[in-house]
Amino acid sequence: MEPGVSFDGGGSAAEESVGALNGMLTLEQKQAAIDSLAVDWQPWTSVAVNGKLKMAGLPLSPSLKMYMERDRSIMISVRAPFVGEAGRVEIVNDTLWAVNKLNKVYVEEPIAKALAYYPGTLSDLQDLLLGRIVVPGVGLLDRDKAEAVDIYGESNGACTIVASESNSIPGFLYGYAVDPMEGMIRMAVLPTVVDASTQITIDYIFFDKGYDMTLKYLSPKKNYQADIQWDEPAWEAAPFERIKLGGKYKRVDLEGFMKSFK
Repeated sequence: MEPGVSFDGGGSAAEESVGALNGMLTLEQKQAAIDSLAVDWQPWTSVAVNGKLKMAGLPLSPSLKMYMERDRSIMISVRAPFVGEAGRVEIVNDTLWAVNKLNKVYVEEPIAKALAYYPGTLSDLQDLLLGRIVVPGVGLLDRDKAEAVDIYGESNGACTIVASESNSIPGFLYGYAVDPMEGMIRMAVLPTVVDASTQITIDYIFFDKGYDMTLKYLSPKKNYQADIQWDEPAWEAAPFERIKLGGKYKRVDLEGFMKSFK
């Protein structure tokens, strides 16, 4: 089980850090709260997760199969009933490939370009897909990185986690709202350098087995939302083969790829 949100594992120190205080936590209180949050964040080298996708423009709710190799790759296969594999997303090292097999188009971009709205790394994306809290430029949050964040506790046990001033990234505002009573985390990113009117949010709800993820891209010109129901992760899993494209596929940019679903 990887519940993702819990302040139960840290004992009385964790309870004091978020349950009895309003305002900014001290270093010791932050470490206790982070320990409790990360109690099930086990190290891993590979993982596979099955899921279900709901997104506007898709006639059916396709199933997902995700495989990740730590710090190296992310592969997500999208399969539709009566069709088989309808699409694929692969990130290997520093390159993103996304394929719409139904419309025979694909995009190939450096991951740095694809991450223009989020100042993170491949490893950060892996942790976000698993519902873990990361600090761009610092990595997965743990007690040794407590000074990289400021945590503001509330009397109901909820808290807000933001980068400390010394670890903030110019042009990007981001943070996490954590509600352990509801088993929820929300991550919000405001990429003010790229587009001050754009917002990206990821909402997580955790269960005993599996978790739900809602990804939203909001801007004055266009909005996208994807709802994913992930099953419980299978650690140290076997990979599946990378996709092979034939000569009938047309290369498009990211915007053209998104339009291919309409």
